[in-house]
Amino acid sequence: MGFFNLPAELRNHIYELALVLSDGVLPTKNENENGAPATALLAACPRIRSEAEQIYWRQNTFHFNLNTEDLLAGAPEASRWMSGKSVHAAMPPSIPTTQTVALVRTLGGPVEFVHDYPVQLPGQDEVLAKVLYTGVCQSDLHTRAGTAAGADGKPITAIKLPHIGGHEGVGRIVALGSGLGERDPSIQVGGLVGIRFSSRVCRRCEYCLKGEEQYCQGVGILPTNHLHHEDGAFQEYVCLDAGYITLLPQDVDPVLAAPTLCAGLTAYKAVKNSEVGVGEWMVVVGAGGGLGQYAVQYALAQGARVIGVDGGQQKRDLVTSFGAQFVDFRETPDVVSKVQELTAGGANAVIVAAASSAAFAQAASMLRIGGTMCLIGIPPGGGHIETTVAEIVIKGIKIKGNLVGNLGECLAAVELVRTGVVKPKVYVRPFKDLSKVYEELERGDIAGRVVLKIGEDTGANVERASKL
Repeated sequence: MGFFNLPAELRNHIYELALVLSDGVLPTKNENENGAPATALLAACPRIRSEAEQIYWRQNTFHFNLNTEDLLAGAPEASRWMSGKSVHAAMPPSIPTTQTVALVRTLGGPVEFVHDYPVQLPGQDEVLAKVLYTGVCQSDLHTRAGTAAGADGKPITAIKLPHIGGHEGVGRIVALGSGLGERDPSIQVGGLVGIRFSSRVCRRCEYCLKGEEQYCQGVGILPTNHLHHEDGAFQEYVCLDAGYITLLPQDVDPVLAAPTLCAGLTAYKAVKNSEVGVGEWMVVVGAGGGLGQYAVQYALAQGARVIGVDGGQQKRDLVTSFGAQFVDFRETPDVVSKVQELTAGGANAVIVAAASSAAFAQAASMLRIGGTMCLIGIPPGGGHIETTVAEIVIKGIKIKGNLVGNLGECLAAVELVRTGVVKPKVYVRPFKDLSKVYEELERGDIAGRVVLKIGEDTGANVERASKL
């Protein structure tokens, strides 16, 4: 059994035995020549450091030998020592050392709720957020199952394990990295913040410079996301990069904002890329799902006439409640002919929001000459477009893929929700229901989006973190 297979509670006890000194820490005596704490444990590996460092800082008492001149001069000995240790902020006592997380230990493995998982300290350019709500995305399901496909169609296996999913989260900032508040006054404790797909970008590569940072290739750093590389919103507390933070309006409803950060953003980007005009026809395949409901509403907000394609009375009721027409593929023998009839020759744009290969089969045939097909759902295994080259060439069809969107587009998508122009259908359920929600997603039983309640919202006036 490896060290990380031990229960978190036992690991924490080992850290305490190794790092907490009964007589306290005298920095000038307990450091090595490089100024690091006199223990090799924190340098063993990044995960041990993230788990154990908070115990070292929070449970030890630090002593400084200061004389009167030191005190009058602002304690330079302490200042010099602390200046090298300012990478982490002190935590207010209201923030616990452990938390509940939904952990996946192996690809294809079950979701395990761990109630004593360490709360990570924010680094110098990070914030710590208390997670309030998070949506549950098909991508979370596919990542857990090990069926999420890369651009080559092969399963993505380079995933951080154990893994904490969730990339549609909203939380409140409860602590700042040391000195962050002075460096960037726009980031404050109590602020509402998003936990999105993209977690860290370089801001220097050609895609970042073009405002397409979701495709970041990394110059100087490796880009990361909350789906594959970093722990996400299926936990009570999460550290976020302050340099690429999603600060949300204080008056937005966090329940509605959460799924908008991925499902909403992705649909918003697809409608934008479709270039559908006022009075033109838009077809949304998979219109009753978490992605599709947003695509329907963003297209309507742009002035398009919308037809939603999906199956079942529940999804019919949802789609028609937005003001769109509905075609039930289960009851319609020839969906393409029906769409051609309703649109008098075909739609100007089709958005395929379903995550099944069958949904892509006839999408191009629903388009009129010069139409645009936007793809946002990714089937397990990658999927294929079953459209002839002849149809694409002769009809002048444009095909566009959409991988979420940039930060500016995210905030624009949220703004339409905040102002009530777009009203996503969500079902709030307890955190413990995550496994059940995955099962329902696999069966296609959910009309709209499920949002999990992770923590209680104490509002913007939360306790401010103390400073080192």
